[in-house]
Amino acid sequence: MHAPIPLHDPDMMRWAEPIIHDVVSASYADLTDHRREVQFLTRCQTMLWRALLTGTGSIALFQDEVLRNALRLGLGEHRIDETNRQIVTELMLVIATRNARSPRQAAQASVQVAQAYGRLTGAKARQQL
Repeated sequence: MHAPIPLHDPDMMRWAEPIIHDVVSASYADLTDHRREVQFLTRCQTMLWRALLTGTGSIALFQDEVLRNALRLGLGEHRIDETNRQIVTELMLVIATRNARSPRQAAQASVQVAQAYGRLTGAKARQQL
């Protein structure tokens, strides 16, 4: 069985990247004593999601950077995973709202986010082998 062909809406990153950045920033907002490190972690996690959604860039490299920086801040993998789930939830809500009158467009954008999350969890599973 072949993996599904990734769907890429080139316009998605235009509206999704600020949302991803906001979700990640809010997720780590309690780390006020480490502002510079949190900004770098936020950038890395946003770049990870850009790679996931566009299918370009090194997902494994960005994933490693996110984990390395999160661990340096004393965060566990659970916190990173929860932030990624929040990103997926927020993107899906925005997709549903933006495409309320176009179920086909909503479905296509939702598949793109689902495939991105699948690549993320698949890459994580391969790293743990």
